[in-house]
Amino acid sequence: MLGVAFTASVLLGGTAFAQTSPDVGSSSEILQVPDPLPLDSPYRLEWHWKRVHWGEIAGTAALATSAIVVSVVTEPSARWTKTNAFDDWFRDRLRVSPTTQHRVDRASDALALTLIAFPVLVDTVGMALIGDKNKQVAGQLVAIQAQAFAMTGFLTSVTKAAAGRQRPYAEEQGCDALDLDCGSGVNASYFSGHTSFAFTGAGLTCVEHRYLRLFGRVGDPLACATTLALASLTGVFRIMSNSHWATDVITGAGIGLFSGWFMPWLLHFRHDTSARDERPMRALRYLSPYGSSHAFGLSA
Repeated sequence: MLGVAFTASVLLGGTAFAQTSPDVGSSSEILQVPDPLPLDSPYRLEWHWKRVHWGEIAGTAALATSAIVVSVVTEPSARWTKTNAFDDWFRDRLRVSPTTQHRVDRASDALALTLIAFPVLVDTVGMALIGDKNKQVAGQLVAIQAQAFAMTGFLTSVTKAAAGRQRPYAEEQGCDALDLDCGSGVNASYFSGHTSFAFTGAGLTCVEHRYLRLFGRVGDPLACATTLALASLTGVFRIMSNSHWATDVITGAGIGLFSGWFMPWLLHFRHDTSARDERPMRALRYLSPYGSSHAFGLSA
């Protein structure tokens, strides 16, 4: 009966503060809620931000599947063939000779793969799973990283299919607007997938090191700055190899930072649950009945 009465009182309203107070002669009692005792944790890393919801996991799977299907099924025709002075200026100054373009192109592949792998292998596997043996933190990081890369993959593949922008080398190879025989992806220039994925990895590195403090006071900013510099170099290499226009690279960088940095912060890291748990006083609103040999009524 006491449990039912208290539950009803919480639902109905009123206000009481959780505090310690000596007994007083009153028909209403002061609700006492003891402060939680700190628990010793065997882990250096602790996850006290909003956890990944099962709905987010389902959404991640849907985005990844859609990105793969769009990439495999579609081969866009050239719908965007006009250039502009901004892109021409950067191409004329950064493009290297045809003999060097292949080596620069391979270097951009290596940089993009390195930046994709860094938050997964170093932060999750190395620091959380092997170093701290913390499966809880590792699981949250894997889910957030999958979410970010799935979003980048979806936006990249859908935009490439819809835009149909010719790559800079199409003119040199004599490809016209209807020609699909100039190589796979010749009309998938906008926007740069190498750059978007590279900046997604860099963004994940920055936001994870900002909140989890994986490398320490000096190491964390250095890791963020280094990955951002390498992601920028990846984009420059895509222009040097004559594979992308400057606007392709700039857009890819923005998409990557959105998926890898802003989205994890928006959905998870800005929701610090420890800040709520550490408040010194909590309030409960309630209305409960009371009675004695002389009177009865409600206490608020």
